[in-house]
Amino acid sequence: MTWQYWMQAYTRTFCTARGLRPKTIAAYEATLRQFHEYARVALADKPPERISTREALEYLQHLREVRHNGDSAINRTATILKSFYRAMVTMGYLAPRDNPMAGLPSIKATPRKLPVFLSVEEVDQLLATPPADTLIGLRDRAVLALLYGTGVRASECAGLREGDVDFDQGTVSVTGKGGHQRTVPMNNTVREAMQLYRRHRGPALPRAPFFRSRRGNGLSRAAIYERVRTSGHRAKIRRRIS
Repeated sequence: MTWQYWMQAYTRTFCTARGLRPKTIAAYEATLRQFHEYARVALADKPPERISTREALEYLQHLREVRHNGDSAINRTATILKSFYRAMVTMGYLAPRDNPMAGLPSIKATPRKLPVFLSVEEVDQLLATPPADTLIGLRDRAVLALLYGTGVRASECAGLREGDVDFDQGTVSVTGKGGHQRTVPMNNTVREAMQLYRRHRGPALPRAPFFRSRRGNGLSRAAIYERVRTSGHRAKIRRRIS
């Protein structure tokens, strides 16, 4: 009973009061349910207020050795458990000295591998791979130029609309994760490739997709990934794209 009561107090009261998004709260609740299931099976259904620091550490080790979670996933679980128990202390359900996550250090993460960037020569080689005598080839050249010349994501490229491209100002407006919008500049190479494709493609309404498939629909993110991979293989550049 304590588990359900505490989890509901945390997710429906504490997290909601903090203004967390429903998907985030649902993810937190799923993590706590996994912890509860571990306590039920491995700790004889010990209530959350009686969990010790040693048992919390054993659970994190269980995630690593049995469930094969990586450092980032374990750190995320530890962060949620810390937040859960801090909330219980704040709401008066648990004494500070009984918080098993107090003072627990973060799990040391494996250093991320630095990305490999293409050289200027390799980018030029990549952009020259699609044929320049077909509309699809001009489209793919414009897609590649936009991706590598501005750093926008494939999903942002796929969501680009006719009205998002301002050739006079030399900018494109893209919508990223969480619906956040930003405007990025185009260099001459990007602008020329985009203008050439648009001139051969023909005019379109402001809300129409800028990049279109053979059937006239907007390109998907998966289709853009495929165009990048295909062009990379043709140009024999595999370090970053394949």
